[in-house]
Amino acid sequence: MGAADGSPYYSPYMVVLAAIGKLTGASVRDLLEYAGLFNVVLLLVAVRRFCDHFRKASLTAALLLIFTLVLWGLHPRDWSGFLGLYSLSWTLGYPSLFAAALMFLIWDAFLRFRERPAETQAWAAVAVVAVLGTLVVLVHPFTAVNTVLGLIAFALADLRGLLRGRPFRLALAAVPVVALVVLWPWSDVLSLFGASGEFSSIHQVLIKDVIKDWGFFHYGLALVGLPALVTGGRRPLGRELQILFGLSVGLVAFGAAIGSYGFARIIPVVMLSLHLALASYLADREVGWTVSRIACAAVTVLACAVGLYSNTGGLIRAYWGQVSRADLKRWEVRNPASRYDPIMSKIHGGDVVISDDPWAGRLVNAKGGYTVVPAWPYPFVDEAVRIRDAKTFFAPSTTPQQRVAIADRYHVTCVILSHGDSVLPIRQALPGFSLKARTWRNGASVWCRP
Repeated sequence: MGAADGSPYYSPYMVVLAAIGKLTGASVRDLLEYAGLFNVVLLLVAVRRFCDHFRKASLTAALLLIFTLVLWGLHPRDWSGFLGLYSLSWTLGYPSLFAAALMFLIWDAFLRFRERPAETQAWAAVAVVAVLGTLVVLVHPFTAVNTVLGLIAFALADLRGLLRGRPFRLALAAVPVVALVVLWPWSDVLSLFGASGEFSSIHQVLIKDVIKDWGFFHYGLALVGLPALVTGGRRPLGRELQILFGLSVGLVAFGAAIGSYGFARIIPVVMLSLHLALASYLADREVGWTVSRIACAAVTVLACAVGLYSNTGGLIRAYWGQVSRADLKRWEVRNPASRYDPIMSKIHGGDVVISDDPWAGRLVNAKGGYTVVPAWPYPFVDEAVRIRDAKTFFAPSTTPQQRVAIADRYHVTCVILSHGDSVLPIRQALPGFSLKARTWRNGASVWCRP
């Protein structure tokens, strides 16, 4: 169970989904699936609009989408805000993808303001930046940081052009953003600063990916775009991408040096600057088919083939109902749902569940239920105490009275056992709970109070 109010997770994105669910009666899973489709469409529109600032907009946008999906590494991460195919197969319905689409739209509005600072267009850009900027901050603060990095890079690349456009008007956009963020009733984004330590440790694995083997196995395929980035200063947005790459790499390195691992969430912008530079270079027919361009194209095709193979786990994830467990394991595809499907029908919205398997908690959340131990990183409750209580609950030496006390403390309605009741004989160990469903003998089971 999370905080009742003041949580940054209660963003406009989640409030809208919750309202749609109340009005339509749609399940949490259906809501997230439809949200994923909406996010994909919005991202496609946003990327295409942003790519208008390159010479061959349609081809640049198409290449960018391909590179963004596959040019990561041999072992890509599935992480919120990471736009690789392996990650998106898990996170299409996440707020991070919605925020990423808004980031492209904000960048586009800023560039249009910088290029054509006419009175009407300038104020329209200010309005877009203010409204979408507020949404990005509330929906996914990590993406908001990346959005600001892009704006800084675009501003530094053409300060004269920006000054001609009366930048004070863009500065005014910050006023409603701050006001609306502070006044948003269901979220307290400022609390993220107090929880920065907990969020930092969560992201330590991402920094280790960068340090180990210089990050090649997780991000190395994107280096195909490095020559295009370095030599692309005279191409449209070439300087902007160089500055963005330098800023983002510098901040990730700074975070690693001081042990503030939350800076790893800037990695998607590092990758994006490489992908954009490569897409712009290959799509630009004015460059001509020189030997270097042909070589770059050939290496890129090979890298994309390797990247597609490396992301096969993301494709398999979409068809895991028809894939054997051996293949799932081979491609490192996590599929916690299969073993719990027969019992999840007994979990309903509002139920509070305690389980000995963290993955079961994520499925409970998908049913609209709550978990004693947060299924996702949530530093706004005392997670250490909850983990300790859950371990005590499932310890064989714990008395029935102690288990009942823990269940009452968190208002537990159901218990999920990942290995049946062979380890914890629930009938004797926890009076008041009865068996509701079981997968197979000594398999997963769910026990609930009346």
